[in-house]
Amino acid sequence: MKITFCFPAHNYDRPIGGYKVVYEYANRLVSLGYEVNIVYCIENSLKRYHLPEGLRIVILKSIVAGSPKWFQLNKNITRVMAKSLVDKYIPDADVVFATAVETAGPVSRLSVSKGKKFYLIQDFENWIYSDEQVIETYKLGLTNITVSKWIYTLLENKGIASCYIRNAIDTSLFKPTKSIKERNKYTVGLLYHKSVNKGVKYAVEGLQRVKKNYPELEVYAFGNAKRPMELPQWFHYMEKASQSQVIDLYNNCAVFLCATVEEGFGLTGLESMACGCALVSSSYSAVFEYAENEKNSVLYPVKDVESMYKSICRVIDDDELRIRIAEMGVETAKKYSWDRAVRQMRDLFNDQQ
Repeated sequence: MKITFCFPAHNYDRPIGGYKVVYEYANRLVSLGYEVNIVYCIENSLKRYHLPEGLRIVILKSIVAGSPKWFQLNKNITRVMAKSLVDKYIPDADVVFATAVETAGPVSRLSVSKGKKFYLIQDFENWIYSDEQVIETYKLGLTNITVSKWIYTLLENKGIASCYIRNAIDTSLFKPTKSIKERNKYTVGLLYHKSVNKGVKYAVEGLQRVKKNYPELEVYAFGNAKRPMELPQWFHYMEKASQSQVIDLYNNCAVFLCATVEEGFGLTGLESMACGCALVSSSYSAVFEYAENEKNSVLYPVKDVESMYKSICRVIDDDELRIRIAEMGVETAKKYSWDRAVRQMRDLFNDQQ
């Protein structure tokens, strides 16, 4: 069986959760004997630099050929550069995936020879398009696959059919390598992202308050951007961290803070739990895919800096609580295997034959 994943016209060499999920599926499907194509749409890529068209294409060919540098992609996966997501540039296959809101329309218009049409919905992507425009992409006739229960429920409430295959993580990599009990309790991990939905401004405010209580507090942040001006100088920051570097960061922290306002799933929260961090998180919709308050995490209301501050202080002060929820988090994460997700995906392919 041949499978094609279509990526939108973005920077492919930046670590992005949605891309990571697709790469994970691609690797595992290839290992099971499937033929997999990843199509990189270059329609608007690098155009802001006003390069001669020939030079732009040469540069993009090099980028696509080497993508992604931050993830080990199976060498048997075929990378395809497409000037746009139209039949001319898309290989024939049995299955073709839209992987983001801007790819749903083009994939819906592909000919039958490009494969049965699926839509991997990883978030409610209304940061560029209106709510109504996003919802319309769910009605294009593709087989909708949601990665979290809250998105599945959103579609269900609007009378739109979808399947639910929750996200997974590689627990052979994301696991504790440092004793939970021996970690410095004053160490907190944090993902930096410029999107307002990630709630970083709330995290910074809350952590600055914690620092006043505990001068020994150390914050270890990572993200795609160069060190942002908004981060206090005492924050440690890692730019474009590799997967192994992120795993090391998780394992060097006792606590991981997630201040998200809303997002599709929240991979970093689950990854940090798998590595033995005590998760302190806002109670955004998707966190309930894996987090249970007072059992494997401490949750507080979204945007509530006072509650965030108190939650972090509580976890630092209460060794028994911190160790208990961290250990339970590791056990929870073990249930989110890729074997389960890929099996469900394969069953869905077979159902569509």
